[in-house]
Amino acid sequence: MIKPFIIIPAKGDSKRLVGKNKRTIAGKTLLEHSIEYAQRSKLATTIIVSTEDEVTKTIAEAYGVRVVGRSKDFMGEREVADVYIKIFKEYGHNNFTHVVGIQPDHPDRTIPLDKMLTYAVENKYDDLFTVDPDGIRNGSIRITKAEHVNIGAMSRRVGSMMDDCTNIHSEQDLLKAEKNINERVH
Repeated sequence: MIKPFIIIPAKGDSKRLVGKNKRTIAGKTLLEHSIEYAQRSKLATTIIVSTEDEVTKTIAEAYGVRVVGRSKDFMGEREVADVYIKIFKEYGHNNFTHVVGIQPDHPDRTIPLDKMLTYAVENKYDDLFTVDPDGIRNGSIRITKAEHVNIGAMSRRVGSMMDDCTNIHSEQDLLKAEKNINERVH
């Protein structure tokens, strides 16, 4: 059974784009888009918004989402993995299978959260994160096994690299790989 503990880290200020999480597009704030995305999950039972900002707190509470404070030592350019670990240790429990971090600054997500969770479990991933079409980690979603977050073994700096190579499982795959090699040589 998949049971995610969802954290939306939503600090009130942003150095590059002031008030970013409270900015409105398509009639809703970035925070609201993220909360609604999380609430569409049929697997989610716990959604927490972490903030130090009163307006952000009011928005989250209007959606019935639990809000937890965020101390100054967990602000600024702090690794978000540290925020996830702190919140999970304080508010999570052993019944959760995964910790899901949803960054508010990606309002146009295309893959449902339940599909990502199922994919992570079926493939036995310890850590799954989203990448853009170029294979670059975009930070939209991060799913980590709760057992790793609980002991603080969550990676602080995670990257990804897209390698459009062929995974050989059939004769067709062999032919495809050979074609790719020949095209690169010539």
